[in-house]
Amino acid sequence: MKRLLATLSLCALLTACGGTHGLRDTTPKMSSRTNKDIPTYLECVRAKWAETAEVSASHKDQSGELSGNDKQGAHELISVTADGTGAQVMMYETQALKKDYNPAYRDAAVSCL
Repeated sequence: MKRLLATLSLCALLTACGGTHGLRDTTPKMSSRTNKDIPTYLECVRAKWAETAEVSASHKDQSGELSGNDKQGAHELISVTADGTGAQVMMYETQALKKDYNPAYRDAAVSCL
């Protein structure tokens, strides 16, 4: 029984993370630089994305990530790496093919630079 619960928990975690799996294998939709520190930039974008998507963030000393998924099929990922006096920002995204492109996520990422 414990093994079954552990397997089910692992499957649930993998499913939850599956929205952004493989996004780094695509061409970045945005590559830019910010003069803000990593936590400040990520919090700015997180606040804006959280209005329309489920968002998760992680931050280490010299890097951070923010991912978002919405009900319309958008999967967004921002990767930020410390770069001198600021940070390098890379954004990857996929959106449902049958819907019109929604620039709101990229616009929010750019507005926080």
